Amino acid sequence: MISPPSVRNFSIFTKLVASLLIVMLPIYGISFYMNQTAEENVHNEISKAVVSSVHFYVSSFETEMQRLMRLNKELIFDDDIQKMVTIAEAMDDYTRAQTILSIKNKLYLLKTSSPYVNDVRVYIPTLGRGIFASSFDNHIAEDELGALEKAGNRYNAPFTYWKNRLLLSEVYPPPFQNVDTTIALAVELSNEQLRHSLNQISQVKDSGAAFVNIEQNWIFSDGKTSGDIMAALQQLIAEPQFKDQTSGQGNLTVQGVDYIATFEYSKLLDTYLAVYVPKEEVLGPLAKYRTLLWLLSIISTAVLVLFAYWIFRLIHQPLKRLVISFRQVEKGNLKVEIHHQNKDEFHYLYEQFNAMVRQLNHLIREVYEERIRSQQSELKQLQSQINPHFLYNSFFILQGLVRMNDNATAETMMQYLGDYFKFITRTGTEHVTLEQEISHARAYTDIQSIRFYGNIEVEWGDVPQSYAKLQVPRIILQPLVENAYVHALEDKLEGGLLNIRFEERDGYLLIIVEDNGDKLRDDALMTIQEQLRGRKPIKEYTGLFNVHRRLQLKYGDHFGLHAARSVWGGLRVELKIPYQEEERHV
Repeated sequence: MISPPSVRNFSIFTKLVASLLIVMLPIYGISFYMNQTAEENVHNEISKAVVSSVHFYVSSFETEMQRLMRLNKELIFDDDIQKMVTIAEAMDDYTRAQTILSIKNKLYLLKTSSPYVNDVRVYIPTLGRGIFASSFDNHIAEDELGALEKAGNRYNAPFTYWKNRLLLSEVYPPPFQNVDTTIALAVELSNEQLRHSLNQISQVKDSGAAFVNIEQNWIFSDGKTSGDIMAALQQLIAEPQFKDQTSGQGNLTVQGVDYIATFEYSKLLDTYLAVYVPKEEVLGPLAKYRTLLWLLSIISTAVLVLFAYWIFRLIHQPLKRLVISFRQVEKGNLKVEIHHQNKDEFHYLYEQFNAMVRQLNHLIREVYEERIRSQQSELKQLQSQINPHFLYNSFFILQGLVRMNDNATAETMMQYLGDYFKFITRTGTEHVTLEQEISHARAYTDIQSIRFYGNIEVEWGDVPQSYAKLQVPRIILQPLVENAYVHALEDKLEGGLLNIRFEERDGYLLIIVEDNGDKLRDDALMTIQEQLRGRKPIKEYTGLFNVHRRLQLKYGDHFGLHAARSVWGGLRVELKIPYQEEERHV
């Protein structure tokens, strides 16, 4: 008889799926019902019915007003109106009457072209009369003419609010010309049509809409909006948080009632359209869902506490054991092994962790050995890069000294060469003291001083005593000195300068090699800097970069070489090696 599989042999995934199903099914049912209903009410009533309606109304209203404004500009330059302004006194009575009738017909056509237009009036102050689309009256309303002339001084503000009416106005000539007005055109918008349109924006109970102009301090509402709400709308739009914004939404509280106000700015009309909706009408249906939410929260909290405790015992404890083992590996303990009794995912993870630790042990040994081989290889490469020209020149100088019977100098030269090549060809050790490395570099400069007698001055600084016995890789300073001779000082007939000094910093030593060569171009210096930072490939692995690479292999990426332009115009190379207490006090 085959026994059913034990629960302890089930995978973690299976256990989690079963647990999540038990926990989430009742929560999901309540959440789905609440989410669907709330989303339908809030999104449909606020986002679509208000925001979209406001934007659509503003766009369509702008289109209609822009058309009327264009007709206004065309009408003010109409031939018949211009004749009445310029040659009315020269016309006979019949011609004048026909011209006025023609103007009146054009005004009437403009009036009937849009349901938003209630009347169109043209004032001609020089004749002391007006022409109206809806009547034969020719009397000039001085207060209205004054309002039109005042409105002409406001740029980008087509609306004039006069006696609870909105006017689209045009004045000729423009006020900035500082001449008397000859034509004033007023298109009076229909209050009834405007209020009807505003009432169509929001169909929610007790909602409303209004046009608001902050600069001219007027508001035109739908006829049912109270004065308190209109004042609150003006105050909301003028708040600093909505400055320079074309649209926004905020909350209003008027006489204990909370409203959600949405507004959008029309740049063409220099006017805001604001719509307000009572919060109770929009968010009221969510009250019953709030009760369900509290019930859901209490049940979910109790269930999640029990579920979290179960997850803790099932998953957290094995994970904690794995994390502790990883921390031991981080501290360098590579003998860690962990085991798991159950045949689930943690058993696989533990086995792979043990395999990883074993592989790390193997790789560390390989990397360590490879690093040693790399350093040995690069040192041998640097030893093999002895400049043959330096060798030939040294022997030629030695030959010349012998011919001149300058035996003392020749003997000194032979001693320098012997010390130099003895150090170069030594293969028994990879590290020497800093004092020995400096002595080798000095031997090189002494040889060069005999070769370039009087042409190149070499200045050596004092080595800090605490660093004299510091163990450093061999041949790290001489290549920098040789680089200065070969690339900067070799062709100088006089006045050459090479400065080598040592600066003890906080935690490291800086060896600075500077020259006054005049061959270093900015692009060449930039190339060297980028190569030392590893941002540009090195085509030729020269002694300079060989030293940089060996220092980074030994001390890390924060040490090595840094190149810059010296204070004398040549190259400045800084060699940075760290403070090592155990080596400085041998």
